[in-house]
Amino acid sequence: MKYQKPVLLIHGGAGNWKERDSEKAMKEISNALDAGYAEFKSGSSIEAVVEAISYMEDSGVFDAGKGSVKNSKGEIEMDAGIMYGNKLQVGAVASVRVKNPIKLALEVMKDGRHVLLVGKEAEEDFPVFKPLIESDTVGAVALDNENNLVAGTSTGGISGKLPGRVGDSPIPGAGYYATSRVAVSSTGIGEIILKILPAKEVDILVSMGFSISDALRSSVNKITSIFGKGNIGMIGIDYNGCASAYYNTVGMARGIKSKDSKKAFVFEGEI
Repeated sequence: MKYQKPVLLIHGGAGNWKERDSEKAMKEISNALDAGYAEFKSGSSIEAVVEAISYMEDSGVFDAGKGSVKNSKGEIEMDAGIMYGNKLQVGAVASVRVKNPIKLALEVMKDGRHVLLVGKEAEEDFPVFKPLIESDTVGAVALDNENNLVAGTSTGGISGKLPGRVGDSPIPGAGYYATSRVAVSSTGIGEIILKILPAKEVDILVSMGFSISDALRSSVNKITSIFGKGNIGMIGIDYNGCASAYYNTVGMARGIKSKDSKKAFVFEGEI
């Protein structure tokens, strides 16, 4: 579906969502949309994506930031990444314990010397936090009035993971990807997503003439055909303002806000 710019599309993770959790998730998705969309007034897609993801990290409802799950040693290790598609700028962090990993990833992108930093050295001068509950990955994509496309993803990973495990979320092409054509964010089982690089595949398909909707569907269906259902969800937007979401799980918390529309869903509903 096509939306009037600026457009912000976000997700709170794909998985086995339950009815009792969906109301709280949709409320926080709605709040995150408002927080991120407000950044368009004075900022760009970069600020909108970072603010929306930061809100979800702080909410404690999703597996990111405050709500991150623990590894097998009972410790928190989080990953995040952001990409500015029009300039192919990327910043990512992995196995960090700061309050807002997406903001740290943004600093890596702004610095420009590296793409991915891992562990304690990446955390300098950023506050740590105390975790709350187990939930799901978050992500955002945005298109502003200057046609800047940005994608970002943040996660606490999977519960009980081995220390040092890094999933798809900080890896461009897997957990997120953006060019001057599209911005995409993925959620699901990182070990599967890393093998297929579906976010990059969506960009390739759009460059071949696929709509963003068909490209997302094709990438998710490819993973389903190889690994079965219950492992991935994706959101994406193209340079025309066409946005879509697709998943092979029970549900995916997601929402979109544009100049003329605002929606939030966990189960059925068209972006």
